[in-house]
Amino acid sequence: MTNREVEYAKMARQLYRVLTDQRPQWEDRNPAAVADFEQLNAYLQAIDEVATRQGGQGSAEYSDARDRAEHAAEEAAGRLVRGLRTLHGSVPNPAIANAASYTPDQLDPLHGPDLLAALNEIAAAADGVRPLLANGGVSDEHVDALTNAINLYTPLSEVPSSTQSQGGKLSGTARELTKSLRGVVQRFDQLIDSLREEIPGLAQRYDEARAADPNYVQNSMGSGPRTGGDGSEGGVGREVAGNAFGPEAQPFQ
Repeated sequence: MTNREVEYAKMARQLYRVLTDQRPQWEDRNPAAVADFEQLNAYLQAIDEVATRQGGQGSAEYSDARDRAEHAAEEAAGRLVRGLRTLHGSVPNPAIANAASYTPDQLDPLHGPDLLAALNEIAAAADGVRPLLANGGVSDEHVDALTNAINLYTPLSEVPSSTQSQGGKLSGTARELTKSLRGVVQRFDQLIDSLREEIPGLAQRYDEARAADPNYVQNSMGSGPRTGGDGSEGGVGREVAGNAFGPEAQPFQ
């Protein structure tokens, strides 16, 4: 697992504990979210299993060639997007506007054809403004790096994903699982955002847990002090919630 994947799993574990403590409150208002809550737990368990098999070391080594190719493509795309964003900010250009708007939070959850579509859009936009990008420090080599990464990733992306649900247990690579985990967390972001005025204490504790993710953007209300208590009334209690999901797994200590 990479350090980024390890840190995201740590954050998700803390989030799970907050949601465990406050489950009576959010479940009462949105019972359908229980399915996401259980899925969050399942993904965390699966990530623990993968991390254990890999020896629990944060590393740039991925478990298969597809993960390595996907990572390389996303890194190459990120460099170009930053250059395109700077260029578009100086001289607005409709031809690159969409490619320049991509963020890591948008690219991270994508797999296979969806990711390839975004990568190809970024590559095409960058190819069309090579001279202008060069003035901003993005060289032809940087543009070509994404094209090469796409060529490598394309055939590998057609391999069926090993992430599948069987009786609540999940298997797959750490990268696949982290992307799936991110999707569940983002659904909870939306749920908690809808409860901010009704249960401000829950929202504050949720924000505190999510703050470990550098891509997390809090709601427009900001992160200042909130009235309405800490949401503990109706919760199971922090001591109990602190043990949710069992003892801290070794890979994430």
